[in-house]
Amino acid sequence: MNLTPTLAAVVYAGLIGTLLSLLVATATNRWSPRVFCLLALRLAIGWHFMFEGFHKIHSTYTGPTDTNRPFSSEPYFKVAPGPIGEKMRREFSDPAADIAAKVKAPKELSPAEFKNLSTEQQAAACPEAVAKAFDTDALLKATEEGIKLEAEQDAKDADKAAEKALKDAVAAEQNALDSVRVNSVRWDGPDLWGAVQRGLQTRQTEANRAEIKADAEKARKKIQADAEKAKKEAKERGEKFADLAPKRILEAKAAYARWVYGVDAADVTVKFVTGGVPRNAPQRLDYLESLRASLRAAEAPQADGLGNGTGTDVKRVSELRQSVISTEADLARDANTYAAELRKAISAGKAVEETTEPSRGQLMDKVTMWFLVGVGACVMFGLLTRLACLLACGFLVTTYLAHPPFPWYPLPPGTEGNPVFVNKNVIEALALLVLATYPTGRWLGLDAIVLRPFCKYKPERPA
Repeated sequence: MNLTPTLAAVVYAGLIGTLLSLLVATATNRWSPRVFCLLALRLAIGWHFMFEGFHKIHSTYTGPTDTNRPFSSEPYFKVAPGPIGEKMRREFSDPAADIAAKVKAPKELSPAEFKNLSTEQQAAACPEAVAKAFDTDALLKATEEGIKLEAEQDAKDADKAAEKALKDAVAAEQNALDSVRVNSVRWDGPDLWGAVQRGLQTRQTEANRAEIKADAEKARKKIQADAEKAKKEAKERGEKFADLAPKRILEAKAAYARWVYGVDAADVTVKFVTGGVPRNAPQRLDYLESLRASLRAAEAPQADGLGNGTGTDVKRVSELRQSVISTEADLARDANTYAAELRKAISAGKAVEETTEPSRGQLMDKVTMWFLVGVGACVMFGLLTRLACLLACGFLVTTYLAHPPFPWYPLPPGTEGNPVFVNKNVIEALALLVLATYPTGRWLGLDAIVLRPFCKYKPERPA
């Protein structure tokens, strides 16, 4: 059943009812323009908050599709340069902590020294935070199942390869026999001499055909023997899954450690470069440290009290700051992705996800969705209106502090226009503060019922 027309009808009916209520409340207060404007402003802001929350809830419960992306504030805060931007990013993840725990080498070893270590020693040098994700019962079980499936598939592949090879051998034998027949020469000399030559040729042809058939038979036997050997090895490997699984996990940990210590490289995406570029962990860390050093040098005049410099200097500092933030996030993400790919490779291509608790940022997103709906409904329906206005204003102040439209900061994603110091959040927050100074909830709203025992109602008089 398609609920879209029904929901649209409900929304339109609610909008019409809201407009009629606005007219009735204004008429009750003697058609005061001030009452009309304040109530219209309150209803508009409440409508905006409430349906913004509804949209976020709908996107979350619909899930990812070709036309829908579940709500998450992480991309917004990922590049937030404001005073609370770093704190909000850490509510979702802490790239610096992930890099320290998963990318930096626990020991001081050069790539050449680490390469000479045994697989067991390399696996033991894997960062502890990553090793824990490999040393789980779920991954061990998945690896065992992967070995079994791999053995079964190898046996099937051996049968298919043998079948194809036998067909090719039969075709090759037939071609060789045909070639012998074509190369036969007919002798037309004297009767005696021709008879002798024909006899010799017949014996030679029969000998060649016999040799071709013998070689073909040997080839068929070898193909069958190789297929049986491959099937036997696959079967033995499948039966020894309990012994092979820990070895594969050990090799995967060693592979990750080789990336950390700079022995092996993994492809990364580089701006303006087509395809992946191989980079190991030390190279990624050196690049990140070079960006941090450049940022510290660019911020040095400001730290010394010499001012922010010219507009170009301010822009460069902002760009360097964003580069450091995005590079840290990309490195932490790529490290987790590489570890996940290694786990997937040893478990027959099945992704084995780590069982992690939702981050505080994810919990904050859930609260935010329902907060917008709740506060928006209170503002729109006039329930505890002044408190709701203050809460909504606080929310807008938070978003402003994450992405303030200062000239030396980049604009947040999806910004309309070119705000400088004052953006739509500031304007809407000031409007909410204005509404908090008037009893609009008693003019039109549930406050007229809820607060009646505590407040004496007085109709608004025209100015």
